[in-house]
Amino acid sequence: MRKIRWGILSAANIAYDELVPALRRSDRAVVAAIASKNSEKVKRFNCPVVYQQYDQLIEDPSIEAVYIPLPNSLHAEWAIKAMNKGKHVLLEKPAAITEAEMELIHQAAHENNVVFMEAFMYQFHRQHKETKELLNSGVIGEYSHIKAHFSWMLKDPGDIRLNPELGGGAMRDVGCYGLHAVTQIIGFKPIQISMSGKIHPEYGVDTTSVCILKDEQNRIAEISASMELPFINRYEIIGTKGSITVDSSFRPDVSDDKFGKVTVRDENHNVVLFERFKDDQYLRQVNHFQDCILNGINPVYHSGHSLQMASYLEKAYQSLSKGSVMTHI
Repeated sequence: MRKIRWGILSAANIAYDELVPALRRSDRAVVAAIASKNSEKVKRFNCPVVYQQYDQLIEDPSIEAVYIPLPNSLHAEWAIKAMNKGKHVLLEKPAAITEAEMELIHQAAHENNVVFMEAFMYQFHRQHKETKELLNSGVIGEYSHIKAHFSWMLKDPGDIRLNPELGGGAMRDVGCYGLHAVTQIIGFKPIQISMSGKIHPEYGVDTTSVCILKDEQNRIAEISASMELPFINRYEIIGTKGSITVDSSFRPDVSDDKFGKVTVRDENHNVVLFERFKDDQYLRQVNHFQDCILNGINPVYHSGHSLQMASYLEKAYQSLSKGSVMTHI
């Protein structure tokens, strides 16, 4: 099997801790180069080629695919530059700060005929396939309410996620997972979005925030996110006959037992089904991306979906800024 030669744009922790190890577990990948000025952080990657400048990496004709875990505000610029050099791009979430930025990314992917995917890795974990099948089976009837929550404790005051100029904020950092699950996994189509949040007086970003979405059937979805609460990640779908709860839904790999858990309860709150799933969501993500390159096909989650996500996130932050409900999504 032909292998894809990868370049990593920055020595970010997520690349070292998760994505590069997944590439090295894949039989379809070669981690060929990294670009970063941080010589100490670069050493730990053990890459055969190290570039000081991002431009040098994307100019390298031997690199086919680029993983970009840069700060949010730099995503669009470097994704577009890489695609204009003919590179396939796996871009960390959220892909863009604005819908306009995401539209430029979308255009660049099509104009250069390259594979682009926003790295919502959690969606490749098989617990979500099971969840969709349960939802479609009618076991909880028609769903009428959704709750999603992702929180963690950010203790480093110098972290880029506390910098508004770099696209920081809780809803962008972890709330986007809940927004993605609600709209892309469950298929909720909002026509209204409102967001309230606790804005840190020093940093100027939302450190805890809640998004409320409403669709044409007057169903409600609520998404909460925080960088100052205990580590919890889950979503719940409530229907006329019961509920489906997905625990460790976004980061089962760092939960105590490494399992994602799906629980179905009936209308009396009795557990009628409980399943545990262990999977390698990062490996599944990179293998799917590489299969798309090798077979010339679109990802199951493509730039059109990312356009929807960018629109929802932008409207959420507009609502937070204006203190009003955003309609006609």
